[in-house]
Amino acid sequence: MTNNLLSAYEATLESSPTYMRFRGMPACATLGANESMMLYSCFSAIDVAAGELFYEAGGVSDHTVRLIMDGRVSVAAPTDDLYIELQAGDTFGLFSFLDEERVHSATLRAVSDVTLLTLNREYFNVITLEDPAMGNLLLRFMFRLLSQMSLKLDTEYAAMHRYVTARRM
Repeated sequence: MTNNLLSAYEATLESSPTYMRFRGMPACATLGANESMMLYSCFSAIDVAAGELFYEAGGVSDHTVRLIMDGRVSVAAPTDDLYIELQAGDTFGLFSFLDEERVHSATLRAVSDVTLLTLNREYFNVITLEDPAMGNLLLRFMFRLLSQMSLKLDTEYAAMHRYVTARRM
């Protein structure tokens, strides 16, 4: 009976476009199917309408990491200058998820309808206490997300540096 339920759960997940996008994230590239399913089951899928505000710069964090599965989110400075638009595969709220003292440094708003996977720090803490191996898997996933963010920033900085250097000549 248990194997039938597990097989049905696997089939349900594999027919879910949101799960398949999650599996396609670079942070999931080295995960096996079981690890991916276990991680995915820790997140809540939510849909957000275009124009909805996630949070404002200077606001206190709700300590929730959000993975964009579909749609676009604008990131604006406190002066309302647009920094960037995030899209499917991008993450936000990770720093405030990891650092419980943080306030938001930018304003984030849904540009289009958005599908997110979310994980709140309080729920993460419960998972970690009840199933340390799962908590460890989640932490490794978060560190992969941080690594990808760092690599993206390094790449963007190098491109800007090349641009500025070339303009000086």
